[in-house]
Amino acid sequence: MKTFRRVGVPRTGSRRLLAGAVTTGLVAAAIGGAMAAPAAAVPNPLAYQDYAFGTYAAVNGVVTSALSFGAVIDCTSRPGVERNAVGSVNIPGVLTGAVVAQSASTSEQAPGAQQVGLTTSTLASASILGGLVGLTGLSVASGAINTGSGIVTNGVVNLGALTVLGIPIPLGTIGPNTTVPIPLLGSITLNEQTPVANGIRTVGVHVHIVAGPNAGLDLYIGFTQSGFGPKPPVFVTGGAYSNAITAGPLSVGPLIAQTIPCAGGLASNSLAGINVPGVLTAGQITAAGGSIPGNPTYGAGVLDIAGVNILSGLITADAIRSQANVVKSPGSPGTLDATGTTFTNLVVAGTPISASVPPNTGIVLPGVGYVILNEQSQFGDTLVVRALHVVITVGGVLPIGAEIELAVAGVHASDNGDLSTSSEESVKPLDEFLDEECAKAADSAKCLGVDNLL
Repeated sequence: MKTFRRVGVPRTGSRRLLAGAVTTGLVAAAIGGAMAAPAAAVPNPLAYQDYAFGTYAAVNGVVTSALSFGAVIDCTSRPGVERNAVGSVNIPGVLTGAVVAQSASTSEQAPGAQQVGLTTSTLASASILGGLVGLTGLSVASGAINTGSGIVTNGVVNLGALTVLGIPIPLGTIGPNTTVPIPLLGSITLNEQTPVANGIRTVGVHVHIVAGPNAGLDLYIGFTQSGFGPKPPVFVTGGAYSNAITAGPLSVGPLIAQTIPCAGGLASNSLAGINVPGVLTAGQITAAGGSIPGNPTYGAGVLDIAGVNILSGLITADAIRSQANVVKSPGSPGTLDATGTTFTNLVVAGTPISASVPPNTGIVLPGVGYVILNEQSQFGDTLVVRALHVVITVGGVLPIGAEIELAVAGVHASDNGDLSTSSEESVKPLDEFLDEECAKAADSAKCLGVDNLL
């Protein structure tokens, strides 16, 4: 049975060291430093809502560099979940030398199985606006605890060194919303804390420029948010993404994706097209996810793509839709299907293919490899549908072993957000796969469908 390939950022030694440094210091401060619980009782468990990103930049409210390298946990009440992402951010004329690492985790602690959500973000060093501002040793954390009698939160920021106009700025304990002026140009806010519903957002560094050639710039470094949302009757996760090309240096992650809203509703993202010369071109793409909570709960991930051309005309289609659906009642197994998956004027190696293709239809591509149409993988309460999956077995434009996945949709449903497993092996859930793939995308926020956080 085919499952998700374990792709994403490798667990390098430097990443482990960086995460270890955060874990030993900031975690204790973010959780242990929380204030006493308020009196108002809240349900336990709730759904964890934890987000961490490296950087974000906008000029006069217009995004110029979206939330980068996200570690996201959403739509689960299960402890012991961990997400990690690391990468290098370069925003021309704004930010250089920024290697960021993010983490998000869930856990329980006594007494009473209190829920603990934690997010962290770290940065070794960075130069801002050509050296106008310099940073080293930034560590940021947000923590939230659901005690059952209330939600308690805390945020903490450590910064090794800060320079403004080349002048070192003395740093001690950095209190919430500490402001450092940039003479004649703007200001820097350190440990910027904002309450959110049932949680807290902590940003390590917020550079705000009001004068000069960069007037209107807002640069955020070290974004963390931990909190909770209502526990739905059934947790529905998953979504849809446009493409994944695995071919060594030609590898391309999804250009657009959309997760399924945990609390219900419909969300979508659109993209004008894809152009990987000689490999893949396509027109308008829309990724959508939706759910209707209740008994039963309905959920679906849908990917629509138009004007498909793969390997210079070897495979063409006017339009393709990939769709994965689930219906599940609390305490009962989910019912999964791919109803809605269709092909419009699909032609493979010169042969027209009907609109309704049977699941897992394989076709040989002479001198190239093979393609699987309407590829469906089901394990537990998870269904993944790949409309097109090309595998290269003869070297040419792409090397042997290269793969092209186009129009992928999936859903997973559970009573508490547990991972899905088959009888043979553990399977990476769709939401984790999307997290890792989107962490590599140029626009992580758009890919994840969470670009409304700021």
